[in-house]
Amino acid sequence: MERVGEYELLSLIGEGGMGEVWRARDLRHDRDVALKLLPDSLCESEEYRHRFRRESHLVARLREPHLIPIHDFGEIDGRLFLDMRLVEGRSLQDLLDTEGALSAHRTVAYLAQIADALDAAHADGLVHRDVKPSNVLVTPSDFVYVVDFGLAHPVGSPHTQLTQAGVAIGTLEYMAPERFAQRPVDARTDVYSLACVLFECLTDEKPFPGDLPTQMYGHLTLDPPRCSERRPGVSAAFDAVVARGMAKAPEDRFATAGELVAAARVALRAAAPARRAAGAVRLPADAAVTTLVPGAALAVATPSASRAAAAPPRPPVPGRSAARDPHPSGPTPGAPLPELRTPPPVRRRRRGLLVATAGATAVVLAVVVLLLTVGLPGATPAARPTPRPASPTPTVVATVPVGSSPVAMQVAPDGRFAYVANRDAGTVTVFDVAAGAAVGTIPVPGSPQALAFSPDGAEAYVALLGAAGPTGEVVVVDTASGTVTARVPTGSRPAALAVAPDGGRVYASDPDGGSVTVVDPGSDAVVDRIAVGAGPHGLAVSPDGTRLAVTNDDADRVTVVDAAGGPPTPTPVGRAPHAVAWHPTEPWLLVADFAGNGLSVVDAGAGRVLATVPTAVHPQAVAPSADGRYAYVAAIDANVVQVVDPRTATVTATIPTGRAPSAVAVTPDGRTAYVTDLLDATVTVLRAAS
Repeated sequence: MERVGEYELLSLIGEGGMGEVWRARDLRHDRDVALKLLPDSLCESEEYRHRFRRESHLVARLREPHLIPIHDFGEIDGRLFLDMRLVEGRSLQDLLDTEGALSAHRTVAYLAQIADALDAAHADGLVHRDVKPSNVLVTPSDFVYVVDFGLAHPVGSPHTQLTQAGVAIGTLEYMAPERFAQRPVDARTDVYSLACVLFECLTDEKPFPGDLPTQMYGHLTLDPPRCSERRPGVSAAFDAVVARGMAKAPEDRFATAGELVAAARVALRAAAPARRAAGAVRLPADAAVTTLVPGAALAVATPSASRAAAAPPRPPVPGRSAARDPHPSGPTPGAPLPELRTPPPVRRRRRGLLVATAGATAVVLAVVVLLLTVGLPGATPAARPTPRPASPTPTVVATVPVGSSPVAMQVAPDGRFAYVANRDAGTVTVFDVAAGAAVGTIPVPGSPQALAFSPDGAEAYVALLGAAGPTGEVVVVDTASGTVTARVPTGSRPAALAVAPDGGRVYASDPDGGSVTVVDPGSDAVVDRIAVGAGPHGLAVSPDGTRLAVTNDDADRVTVVDAAGGPPTPTPVGRAPHAVAWHPTEPWLLVADFAGNGLSVVDAGAGRVLATVPTAVHPQAVAPSADGRYAYVAAIDANVVQVVDPRTATVTATIPTGRAPSAVAVTPDGRTAYVTDLLDATVTVLRAAS
């Protein structure tokens, strides 16, 4: 079997003008990878080799879910290579070749994920330059990855050094006019290519087909083609989206890929207006939380305090939904919920209660009924419920719409409400546990990635990625008023959050800095950074608050460190470990091995793996049951959640969920578990205890 350096070439995945991609065995790390070998013609240029290394380093730092991680890069025997995570799937080009034109819903869903990847790269100053269907990988669960960022190009740079026979490197069918003229490129260059991909997905045709001169003439001089004229049945509403995306002048295009997708979603709604399902209730926009009680109309609002540093949250941006509507006769996934609004706050953590109804008797009756049957999200928390014995075979009891792109979910300590992070919408959805429904949204000033609550549930912490740059922040939300009361810049992009059991510290993993950022909730300031090794992603605090555990996904290990700082203790575990949780009663760590397709049980004190349980493909998240008897593992590309007994190292149940299950949350009493379905804009509700 052929070897290239420390890689054993197993089978050829694909090849093209930019080289070959092999399924290869990384003999150093004992794992299968996707190995891209660039052509010798590119390797001859010292300037290109230098730029390749520089840009590959930048791309390797990106942590956007729709970008395939780069493990390593460099030269082997004078040939440039990229070592990437191996992901099973088909290219979008292959789908078009075999299935023809895609439905508008499916097209927009794919483009939304491509746009996420592009906008993340653009925020770091990188342009892909070769956006096309063959550089888009689609998994069996319709999760999308953008590949070939080895061609990424610095924003604002010219093309003069990157030509072959006078033609800019890239694919002509999707090339923006400024590329042919060798003018500087920026994010709008990729927007042009993305608009070409939109056109092709809807019509199964290239915008300007033909030979090289014909393609160049079309991109440089002809008006963008109309989807509705090329393929019957495509709504004319998409014509304007393609026309703006393919405008000849960059300043006339959408500024970001996300803006193009937002316009495509508007066109999608114009083509097929969504109908509200019978029984679906839209809450008033000016209500904080509205709960319907038989015989009475009740609006409950709770004023709370703001801080001097509070900043007004931004309006929500258009959400992104799944490729196909999983609830055609029910509430529309991704449909906007009412924004939470409250009277001006008065003092921090002081709880007020305003009740408005038809009369004094109705007020008393309604309040009693509400508090006895539902409870108030964000109210003064009750005692933590006693965990019930978990079931080895939980059942699905509901699938609930919670807004677009639900990437994370946390249940409040009192178990009465939960927050859902809507990554693409820039909002947090409030979920009423007793009602089993979303009851409102909270705008946040960025893209929410992770959530955590203070021990008393009075505040929530939300990790955000910045909308216009590679930095991020942690924002504080007053749960009574549903308002952002503080913003803490972290100087990096936080990936996961955890709160000390006593509430004295908030921790955020920093994949770029190789550390955990420590925030003091009292001063709302960063007070420390704890080194934990390269690429920390998942994060958890031990039940006693003395230790932190992080997953170093690029290094294939889990690291434990004292919460007060000190030397980290790494333990090799699985492949690309993504998430970690502490067992509630044992000194164990539960680690989801994303690329290893397993759940590892690790002795945190001894630093050794006790057992590894094979799971469905790509376990993304893990959460223990309240009593610790079982762990719930969400496999994002298998569309299942699995129940694992960590003591016997066995899978006791495999339960279908919606598409791309990305997170798991369990109520404190152990009765219910929630799985966020990233591509379906829903939460799958499991009855977890008998």
